[in-house]
Amino acid sequence: MNVGIIGYGNMGSSFAKGLKERASNIVVFDINQEKLKKALEEGFGTAKDLSFLVKSSDLIMLAVKPKDAKAVLESLRDLLGGRVLLSIVAGLSISNIESIIGKKKIIRAMPNINVAVQKGVIAYTHNDVVSDQDKEEFLRVFSACGSLYHIAEDLMDAFTALAGSGPAFVFKFISALITAGIREGFPYEVSRGIAIDTVLGSCELLKALGGHPEEWITRVASPGGTTVEGLKVLEDRAFSGIVIECVEKTREKAKRLS
Repeated sequence: MNVGIIGYGNMGSSFAKGLKERASNIVVFDINQEKLKKALEEGFGTAKDLSFLVKSSDLIMLAVKPKDAKAVLESLRDLLGGRVLLSIVAGLSISNIESIIGKKKIIRAMPNINVAVQKGVIAYTHNDVVSDQDKEEFLRVFSACGSLYHIAEDLMDAFTALAGSGPAFVFKFISALITAGIREGFPYEVSRGIAIDTVLGSCELLKALGGHPEEWITRVASPGGTTVEGLKVLEDRAFSGIVIECVEKTREKAKRLS
C-alpha cells in the first residue's frame, strides 16, 4: 500500500514513522515548508501539491487541524477517485466528510499519542463503500502503529475519553508514584524508573496472563499486609469513582466539541 499523509504534525509524523516498515511508499504534503523539510530529513518523500500526493497513493491520511479540514477536503473531492480516505481529524464524522466529498471510501480513525512509539490505541470505523479488501489492507499496514479497535461511530467520543485522553490520566498516576517515591527518599531518576517499570510490568502481566484486574489485586494484597493499607486509602478517597467520573466528564466535553 502506498500512503499519502496530509499534515506532518505530531500525529502525521508519528504515523509516517510507524508505517515505514509496512507501507510500500509514503509521501507527505504540508503547507508548512519547515515540516516538509523535516519529512525529507526523516526519509520520506514529499509532494509539491495535493494532486501529486493523491496520484502517488492508494490511501490518503487526513491529519490536519479541524479548522483546516473542510478546505482540504474540498480540494480532494475531485481527486480521490476510488482511493481510500483515512481521516484522523478529531470530531469530524463520516457523514460530515461525505457532505463535502460525496460517497467515497472513508475510514475514520481516532489514535492516541502512543502512536509515537508504535504502541498506539486506535479506534476506527468506516462507511459502506469501503470493501473487505480495503479494510484488510488498512489493518495489515496500520497495525504497525499499535492496536486497532473497530467500534461504532457513536462511541468515538467515549473512545476519545478512555484512550485519547487516557495517556494523560496514566501519566498523572505515574507522576504521583514518582513523587511518592521521592518523598520516601529515592532520587528522582531512580523513583521514575521504578514507577514506570512497575506500571509497564503490571500491564504486560495483565495482558499476557489475562484475568480481571481485581483478581490480581487479591494476589498482591495479602490479608492484613502492607498493600491492604494502601488500597484502603484509595477506597476511602473513592479512587475508582474519581477515575470513572474523569472519563465521563471527558466524554461529555468531547461530545460538546464535536
